[in-house]
Amino acid sequence: MKFDSRLRLIQAGVIAACLQCLAIMLLTPMVITFAQSRLDEPASHANPTSLNVTSFLQITYLLIALGLAFTNNRFVDSAAAYSRVASRQMHPLEPNLAANTLLICLWFTAVGLAALTLGPPPSFLIELRWHFGPFEAAPIIWSAMTSVGVAAFGANALAAEQGQR
Repeated sequence: MKFDSRLRLIQAGVIAACLQCLAIMLLTPMVITFAQSRLDEPASHANPTSLNVTSFLQITYLLIALGLAFTNNRFVDSAAAYSRVASRQMHPLEPNLAANTLLICLWFTAVGLAALTLGPPPSFLIELRWHFGPFEAAPIIWSAMTSVGVAAFGANALAAEQGQR
């Protein structure tokens, strides 16, 4: 039962992360297939440098993650209610102290991950030299992973902010 009550505090983030993963799994193959078909067309004047699929996917992943993070739903409301109760139990004299601390930590993490989503991948991913068709996989995988964190931490931050009310 204790694990269940702890899970309730992060359920908004877990749901947002799962939805982000679903969006990534649906969007990535479609975009790569479309871009690859455009590159394979002989009459196409598409230059591989002008058709930057990686940048498009990075921005798209981040926008979807931000949309999920800022979407108010029943999971956010439920996590906010549990956050409010937990914060008041931890510090009865200052009921918003724990929620405030949690909110600051979650927002900083979400913003940091958002910056990493648009940045270059770490060297260990680059050294794997994986490819999705003609496109390098490292920046796509890195942006996908960090955008899941943006969605999760952002949704939990939204719940923590609502828990202060």
